[in-house]
Amino acid sequence: MREDPSGGCRSMVGMRNDFLLCFRKEMLNVKESDLFEPLKLFMIETVGCSKVYAEVEECDVLAVCGPVNIAVETKTCLNFKVIDQAVNRKWIAQYIYIAVPKPKEIHRIVRSILEQYGIGLLIYENGSFRIAVKASYNRYAKKPSEVRAIYIKDYHESQTGGVKSGQHETDYSIMIKNIRRILEIERRFGNSEGWVTIDKILEDCETHYRNPKPSVMATLKKSWNRAWCETMWVDGKFCARMKSR
Repeated sequence: MREDPSGGCRSMVGMRNDFLLCFRKEMLNVKESDLFEPLKLFMIETVGCSKVYAEVEECDVLAVCGPVNIAVETKTCLNFKVIDQAVNRKWIAQYIYIAVPKPKEIHRIVRSILEQYGIGLLIYENGSFRIAVKASYNRYAKKPSEVRAIYIKDYHESQTGGVKSGQHETDYSIMIKNIRRILEIERRFGNSEGWVTIDKILEDCETHYRNPKPSVMATLKKSWNRAWCETMWVDGKFCARMKSR
C-alpha cells in the first residue's frame, strides 16, 4: 500500500473510494429505465437477438439470441454492486453483460474482475451502445429452452427494464389484479353481497403458486391487501369480497 502524508498505510476503504470515484456517471440525469430502449435496439440490430424481455427473475434484461440467452444488468454507474448482481445472474443466461453510461475511466482492476468472471461490459455513449468488454460463454447456466419455458411470461416483452421495484408487473401483481376484478364484478353485479368463495376465485383466476388454495387465502389476509379486501368464513368456506368504497 502507498503511505499517506502522516506516514501511515493507506486503508483499503480509501482505495475502494478512489475506485468508485473512477465510475461516477457522466450523464447525471440518466435513469436506468432510460437505457432500456437504446439497449433493446442494440440487442436486436447489432447483436442479432430475436426477442428482448425486461424484469425476468430479477434480471433487468433477458434477450433471446438463437440457441443462447443473454442477460444484461443496467445501472447508471459502474460499481461493485452491479458486478455482484451480474455474477448472481449466471444461472439464467449463457452470456452476462453490464450496461452503463460511459464512465470517465474503466479501471484495470474492474476490467480484471469482469474478465475473471466472464462478465461483459456495454457502454452507452452518444445515444447508442458498444461492447467495451466481451463476455465469455457461461456453461453453468440453465438450458435456454428451460429458462424460456418457465421464467419468461408474455408481459415481460412489453415491460421496461431498470424500473424500480413495484413499478413493473409480476406474476403476483397480475394475480392480485385479476382477483380484484373478480371481486369487484361480484360486488357490483352479484347477488351474494359481494362474497366469492376461494374455489370460485381459483376457478376464474390463474395463480403462480404451487399450492394455490392455502397460498391465495393467506395472501388475501395480509396487511397490504386489507385496504381493499375483506375475508370471512361462510358455511365452512373461505370467502373474500371487495370492500365498499
